[in-house]
Amino acid sequence: MNIINISSKGVPFKKIRFLLIVILILTACKFFTPEPPGVGEKAEHGYAALDPIIKALEQYRADKGAYPEAIEELSPEYLSEIPTEVNDQPISYTKAGKSFSVTFHYTGPGMNTCTYTPEDKWHCSGAY
Repeated sequence: MNIINISSKGVPFKKIRFLLIVILILTACKFFTPEPPGVGEKAEHGYAALDPIIKALEQYRADKGAYPEAIEELSPEYLSEIPTEVNDQPISYTKAGKSFSVTFHYTGPGMNTCTYTPEDKWHCSGAY
């Protein structure tokens, strides 16, 4: 019976074991790396909650030539009810010159903020 000694064939066992450990660590890191801001269930929930607001803002502008000063001006003509929070965090609206921004926040991991503007669409950032 031939027993093969890996170290006698030019590949030391310690090097193979080290490579296996590195591969396992890198694979594990992929599964435990948190989602970037703007990705995941809470972010998708925020996008879905603000989509009707964004559409109503665009329709308001098309009808009246400018965005409203306050989001409450959308009700009741453009939205029957205006949501005030998403993911247990407040929604904010700001008219900025001839544009606007709407923002939602969510936690996990860290605090994340997603802001929509007509020019840039969605931009999300976060801090851990």
